[in-house]
Amino acid sequence: MLCTLLLTSACTNKKATEEPKKEVLDTIPMLVTQVQQSSRLYTTEYRIHKIITHDDEMKLSGSIMKKDFSVNLPLGERRIAIPMDATLKAYIDMSTFSEKNIQKDGKKLIVTLPDPKIVLTSTKIDHKGVKEYVALTRRNFTDAELTSYEAQGRKQILNAIPQMGIIQQAQESAARQLVPIFTTMGYKDADITISFRKKFTLHDLPSLLDTRKEG
Repeated sequence: MLCTLLLTSACTNKKATEEPKKEVLDTIPMLVTQVQQSSRLYTTEYRIHKIITHDDEMKLSGSIMKKDFSVNLPLGERRIAIPMDATLKAYIDMSTFSEKNIQKDGKKLIVTLPDPKIVLTSTKIDHKGVKEYVALTRRNFTDAELTSYEAQGRKQILNAIPQMGIIQQAQESAARQLVPIFTTMGYKDADITISFRKKFTLHDLPSLLDTRKEG
């Protein structure tokens, strides 16, 4: 009788110390609802300092005896360096997230995010920091020229996006924000995969850019 009591007690203590298993309580619609609540998910912000440079020389060109020539004229040089600060932000619009973005394979959860969007939220010229040299024989840079150089600087920043790693960081940041939603619903970190539908390149850039400025 004593042995039976001890055995029963041991089994009871073992059950009491066992950690209760975490059950997956969600359904796909519940997951979608939870993710959609994130609305616009800002994932990455880059602050960029760029020096826009431009230099040109006055040239004399023409032809002599049917031979073309081009000569740089002395004292005809102009140079300018324009400091510019810019802010880039990446975000994911979760309002388009649906059941098509989620796949379940047993205990594993595969989440494909909507395509990221990138917006150049602001650009600012440091006018006090502008350095220029204009030869006596040349006219000063005009406001129209400075505006054109600023536009060139913005374009260079946008073209450099694929090399910045901003898209990869957007994916990693989105994962850090979304994984806790899934783990609270019973999934393990190791069973969750979050990715974009493809690896984006420079050719995809036009479709990823949001041309609307935001503060």
